[in-house]
Amino acid sequence: RFLHGEDYLNRPVKISDSGRIRVLERRDGVRELYLGDSPNRQTALHPDRPGDLVLPYTRVAMAGLVPVATDARILFVGLGGGAMPRYVQRRFPEMRPEAVELEPRIVVAARQWFGLPPDSVIPVHVGDGRTFIESAPEGRWSVVFLDAFSGGEVPRSLTTLEFLREVRRTLTPGGVVVSNLHTSSSEYDRMVATHGAVFSSVALVSVPGRRQAVLLASDEADLTRSALLEQTRRMASQRELGFDLPSLVARGYRTPPVGDDPVLRDAPLNPGVPRDPDRQ
Repeated sequence: RFLHGEDYLNRPVKISDSGRIRVLERRDGVRELYLGDSPNRQTALHPDRPGDLVLPYTRVAMAGLVPVATDARILFVGLGGGAMPRYVQRRFPEMRPEAVELEPRIVVAARQWFGLPPDSVIPVHVGDGRTFIESAPEGRWSVVFLDAFSGGEVPRSLTTLEFLREVRRTLTPGGVVVSNLHTSSSEYDRMVATHGAVFSSVALVSVPGRRQAVLLASDEADLTRSALLEQTRRMASQRELGFDLPSLVARGYRTPPVGDDPVLRDAPLNPGVPRDPDRQ
């Protein structure tokens, strides 16, 4: 149940018989997107300020842009209201953002209520994110943002060793995957371990005031604290980001713990046949 004060205007948009989108608008002009009865915001942005980021994790996630070229091609898996693609398109006009979103009516809501520009500016592909990545050519993107949630959790199909290997295949040399993770999830440690089993370098940046962390992973990019801070400070000196990204990285940077958590795997096609752990 939602308990909102008089500062909000309810704007319901029906998704399907089993769920709905709720768009809440605050007096300051910020709009928030909720799915079904979940109290977790999927998006918070000011439609008239596409160069601003409101949610703390979206600001931290921009650290993923630091190691890549200025003309990078970017994929967002999970659209929400389109806050991050719009930010990239406005603040980094030389980059080429696109998104894939499973639910077509979320795309409709993003365009109607959150100012998402047309496909000619930010292409949005409607479909399953995993299928979309599996069908993509090698080396297509410099950065892949994994930001899809269902029922407050990352869909399992987007967490497994097999899927992350596909993501790695679609990255350019030096490319980075950026994953939005809830540290309160029962699978959090396994998700971190699975990234570490696929990529040679993994870093975590905690989101201030939230039970969230942004995970960065790459095979070639230097994701050490010193390198990421140096590159972040250089980026902040060259363009106006709208917030203090170097401070977010400096305060939140964490080295993933070394543990023996089992990695997440796809279910075997035949449950009666054990999966070969070395199968690619």
